[in-house]
Amino acid sequence: MRGSEGATRRRRLLVGLIAAALGIALSAPPAPAQPWPGGVWPDAYVTPPRDARIIPLPKSLRWLEEPFEITPATRIVVGDAAGPEDLYTARELNEELAAWGAPPLVVVRASAAGDPARSGSAILLGEPALNPLAAAALGERRISVDPRDPGPEGYLLRVGPGVIVASGADRRGTFYAVQTLRQLIERDARDPGRLIIRGAEIRDWPDHPIRAVHVVLDSHSDIFHTALIDRIFSRYKFNVLIAESEYVRWESARNIWHPGGATKAQAAAVIAAAREHLIEPVPLIQTLGHVGWLFHNDQNLDLLEMPAELAPARFAYDPLNPRVYEVVLPVLDEAIALFRPRFLHIGHDEVRNVVPFPWSEEGRRLGFGELFVRDTLRLYDHLRARGVGTMMWGDVPLTNEFAPEMGRLPRDIVMVDWQYHAAARYPSLDRLRAWGFPVLAATWDRHDNIAALARDARRAGASGMVRTTWTGYFGNRGALASSYQQIYSYLPAADHFWTADRPGPPMSQVEAAARFREDWRAVRQAPRTVPGRPLDIRAVANRSHVDDDGAGWLGKGPDYDLRNLPKGQARFAGVLFNVLNPEERDGRSIVLLRGAREPFRAMPERVTVGAGFATGALCFLHALPYPASRFGETVAHYRVRFGDGGAAEIPIRYRVNIGTWLYNPISLEHEIGWAGRTQSGVEVRISLLCWTNPDPQRPIVAVDLEAAGAGTAPAIFAITALDRARGPAGR
Repeated sequence: MRGSEGATRRRRLLVGLIAAALGIALSAPPAPAQPWPGGVWPDAYVTPPRDARIIPLPKSLRWLEEPFEITPATRIVVGDAAGPEDLYTARELNEELAAWGAPPLVVVRASAAGDPARSGSAILLGEPALNPLAAAALGERRISVDPRDPGPEGYLLRVGPGVIVASGADRRGTFYAVQTLRQLIERDARDPGRLIIRGAEIRDWPDHPIRAVHVVLDSHSDIFHTALIDRIFSRYKFNVLIAESEYVRWESARNIWHPGGATKAQAAAVIAAAREHLIEPVPLIQTLGHVGWLFHNDQNLDLLEMPAELAPARFAYDPLNPRVYEVVLPVLDEAIALFRPRFLHIGHDEVRNVVPFPWSEEGRRLGFGELFVRDTLRLYDHLRARGVGTMMWGDVPLTNEFAPEMGRLPRDIVMVDWQYHAAARYPSLDRLRAWGFPVLAATWDRHDNIAALARDARRAGASGMVRTTWTGYFGNRGALASSYQQIYSYLPAADHFWTADRPGPPMSQVEAAARFREDWRAVRQAPRTVPGRPLDIRAVANRSHVDDDGAGWLGKGPDYDLRNLPKGQARFAGVLFNVLNPEERDGRSIVLLRGAREPFRAMPERVTVGAGFATGALCFLHALPYPASRFGETVAHYRVRFGDGGAAEIPIRYRVNIGTWLYNPISLEHEIGWAGRTQSGVEVRISLLCWTNPDPQRPIVAVDLEAAGAGTAPAIFAITALDRARGPAGR
């Protein structure tokens, strides 16, 4: 043994002398391993770092060195007079702990809590006037919180060893302090079994008093929208829900019920969830225009402004027909009874965009402006008599044709100015404010529009912001797939609605999609490492992802290829892959399957990649060079063949688990492995699909990659097998 050790020392010394003579630094990192060295990667998957940013970004944030540790002795302390809303705030915190796999904390009243300093582990919740222990803890640190400073909905959050104080200027402020606190919980990187809360002192308040989300109720709303309220809207500090409700099955209009419309019970579930999370519900009933709901089941056709046999669409009603209000006003009354709102949104947008309006001879004689004002005032007076304010879209009042009638509109109507483009300034905000209306600025899902409009709305003195959602009247069931960009962009909207002049880089679409996915699934993944190995695609690689001479990737030259994708061993979304370097492989780095375009017609319809071992998951780094023809179209099949003769099919579906290299994250299941840019600056993305093997003990002999005969087919950049699945959050 000693002789062997001596020989080893002598060899090491000799290598060191040679290295020193050649000027090689032995302390330098080892060179990357050659592809497929024949061994297992011990870290084929490593949980990627969580997005640690606080959303919305606080106004004042100071990180403290020592965290707060959550232990079985930790108590949540509320005031003695804490009501249901205060206790719900404590429940929100316990729900977050459940997502981390921790047991709930005991909630106690202040009079029964004793001295927090002696207990050594207390979370003090509540406004200073309601929780004397929170007031005392703030006083010891000479910190004040009141309705003037930081102001309505503002809060102070201080996290230190032993004691946390989450105290608002009002009840909503305390609720928002806890929403921020939830985002500070994490596993200790040095000891994953230890759950901690990052030390911080935060003083925060909103820039926009109203931070609204518009949604469209349907028969799936009691599942989908209640979950959004619980997991997203409240967490990110929205405080108003504008619920478009014309297709709710109102008792006064049973003859126009739509099977996809929400029942009143389903709508009530959404309203209750909103109020429970301190979100004010506001009903929206489209009137004058966009009133196809009135004519469902071929009903009320006598109310059409343009006769049904002539109209290209059933879009607008005739405000000169008194029976219109015999149908519409009872619906408004039902909505008021159900929502108990301060405001009701009457729609009134795009009245002239679909059908000629006015159409009737008398209507043309009176003119569009007169008809619009008459209808608005009729609805306004009806709502006012019931103690409800009027809200409406602002596009028609902003038209020059309507200007002569502007003076006739009551100035307490809340104008919702929807602007969906990116701009430095939005003059419409100034016009509506100059006319004396309270204004809400409404954005859609473009991140640059969200940021710019929130900033300019604050400058213009708007009352707040609205993030509109247009998934279709009955589109909630599939929204997380076909309309995912509309859904994950709630997060940047929340960020900019709270802090309009937000410093620092904005949240990217990939980041927003990933953060939403984690919050939606409400399961936090503890750090873990999973062994695995790459599958060898060298023998079947048939094209380069780099194009120097017009013969690689799409054949459009070096400014429009994927040369910036890291080569060799590289980690994407925590998974280690081996991306071939085409310079070392005679211009062959990827597997490209047969597609309809040249030069992809010459590519193989199917290739087979060998395996020969059991695996818990297969991860594919892939993308489509061109879009498929429709959402969900199957563009390929990855067939996993087992040693016992069985097989498992993995359908590859467009915009579900694969996207084009140029498109956004487009469904909840669709994960982005790498995002970068071409040399010309075009943003590009490569998809990541990790398939979990339902029977990880069965050895896999091969994987067939087969095109499905669609107009496009995948490019596969690398495949990695993992011994186990990544975990609940990463699947």
